[in-house]
Formats: sequence, C-alpha cells, structure tokens
Amino acid sequence: LLVQGEYLQQDRDNADWDGINAVYTRERTKRSGGYLFADYNWKQRYNVGASVESYDDPDSPGDTFTGFGAFAGLALMEETTAFRLDWKRTSRSESAAPSVPADDPIQSLTLRVIFSMGPHKAHQF
Repeated sequence: LLVQGEYLQQDRDNADWDGINAVYTRERTKRSGGYLFADYNWKQRYNVGASVESYDDPDSPGDTFTGFGAFAGLALMEETTAFRLDWKRTSRSESAAPSVPADDPIQSLTLRVIFSMGPHKAHQF
C-alpha cells in the first residue's frame, strides 16, 4: 500500500496602483489546497487506487475545486509494460458571487499505456 498526501497554504499581499485616487493599494490573498492518493498492489501484476484533491481557485475568491478519482492497473509481463484505466470527477463550488453559478462537474476517463525499453532488473514473473 502506497499513500501520499500534501497540503499547501498561500498567504500573500498583492500591491497595486489605484490611478484614480493616486494611491497604492494592498490586498491580502489566502488560498489553500491539498491531495491524498492511495495505490494498493494486491498481486504483483494488479493494482487499484483512489485520489481526492481540493484547492481554492487562485483567480476567483470563494471558489473551490474538488476532484475525486479511481484507477485500476495491470502489468502484463513486467513493470516496463503497464495499462491503467483512470476515472476522475472534478467540480467547482458555488461562487461567493451569486451571479456566477457553479459549472457542471467534469468527468474524464483515461486509458494509459506505459511501455519502456532499456536496462531493467531481472524478470520476476
């Protein structure tokens, strides 16, 4: 079982020039986000896993993106030839501004084929 996770936080001051009032302005930006990923190899050739991520939209205060995913993988001969089927669902929360509705969730399905040649360790299959 492989588990990975990460959490990031941004705390930034944005300086700008207000030409109408001829003054400098300062705005504080606070954003955060993170992910959690798990991959389980129950046999030498097979693995499954899942992921979850969430982060604040850097361009739109009050909006949060959230994603959920799952995958299943198969290694036919060795680790240099692998197939993985990934599913992911990403959605955006309702905006703080009532005039900006949330988008429909984005669903994606990806088939990954990884093939590499070159030096590798001895076969275990």
